[in-house]
Amino acid sequence: MGSTTTLRADVRLVTATNRDLERAVADGRFRDDLFYRLAVFRVHLPALRERGDDVLLLAGHFVRELGVKMGRGEPGLSRGARDILLAHRWPGNIRELQNAVERALIISDGGLLTSEQLGITVRPEPSTGPGPTPPPPPAAGEPLAELEKRSIVAALQRARGNKSRAAGDLGISRTQLYARLKRFGIE
Repeated sequence: MGSTTTLRADVRLVTATNRDLERAVADGRFRDDLFYRLAVFRVHLPALRERGDDVLLLAGHFVRELGVKMGRGEPGLSRGARDILLAHRWPGNIRELQNAVERALIISDGGLLTSEQLGITVRPEPSTGPGPTPPPPPAAGEPLAELEKRSIVAALQRARGNKSRAAGDLGISRTQLYARLKRFGIE
């Protein structure tokens, strides 16, 4: 600044956002000229919640890396911890996962890390409208009774064993759910 000579620079600018910039440009909320200057080579990295079982691989990585750094070794994750990691929506993405693992390592007393030590509260997914969740699609030639049984098991898994919530998800009463559990021999 303040010089009369022009200096040349060769730089690459790497930017990141969690916003849909194409939509923002279309809505007039982001400058289109800036967007087209930045959008030379775009890379879409899906949110952690969209990556399925990858959350377990990443959690395992953090357990190993942070466990060694903190002098805790490689304690591993309990079944309950793995279940809650898969059920959580991860609004804070990878940083939230790393912090949860670090928290668990700090308060653990050795052994496997538990869901309680992770300190994650799983909130129900926002509803897309009233009514029960549709049953899973039937397999070719699957009997209706088998489809009904699969639907009940899936609803119980989503409700983490809470029969009232599972019944509500299926659009039936608790009494009807108990009758079907008995009929299909589901415990």
